[in-house]
Amino acid sequence: MKKPSDRIDQVRRLCHQLCRSSCIEDKRQERHKELLRNRAHWSVLKKAEQFRQIDRGEKVPFDISLPLPARDGGEGSNQGVELFWERFRCQQCGLCCFTPGAGLLLEKEDFDRIAAKIGKRKLERLSRFDRALDGWILKQPCPFYDHAKRGCKIYEIRPLTCRKYPLHPPLAQLPYNLAVDAFCPAARLFAKETLEWWIICENNWAMLLARMEESGKAPPKKDG
Repeated sequence: MKKPSDRIDQVRRLCHQLCRSSCIEDKRQERHKELLRNRAHWSVLKKAEQFRQIDRGEKVPFDISLPLPARDGGEGSNQGVELFWERFRCQQCGLCCFTPGAGLLLEKEDFDRIAAKIGKRKLERLSRFDRALDGWILKQPCPFYDHAKRGCKIYEIRPLTCRKYPLHPPLAQLPYNLAVDAFCPAARLFAKETLEWWIICENNWAMLLARMEESGKAPPKKDG
């Protein structure tokens, strides 16, 4: 007999596989509002509490799962990422650029691309070589952040990690959902603005669970 946690994981996996396109469209069309009119939901009832938890990211490092499907390499799995970038608005605060830290690993393609623009020797002076990682680490605070203009001096050729930020790998608890770095103010705002989208996810999970529990009935067909 399957444990409840196994059943929940199966439902979430099926939702990721079968409901991804409809899920994205429902959120893009703001159909969560109709669901919220029909029943109370924790994203509304506990909004203040959830916002306080999200705001902890300003001082405590952690990631936030979003009600958007993560990319898995399959056809069409980029839809959640696409909707994220449609709605996400960088505040140009520069916190991810000039906050001192361990440094930013430059992929070989990053290093070659930036070196071709500013010169290899100059880039090496702005970085340190990590033998364990066999790669160059860009020193922090980032030397390419322009405080006066509040932007990146090499934005068009910035490292891959910067291009993806604030997206982070999915959390173990929700492996099929996008996750963001709670340190980013714009990511925290996005999490707050999309909190009510969770009702669409949970509605899909409940539908799939009901189908699975109906004897002899298979899960719904893929929605395309």
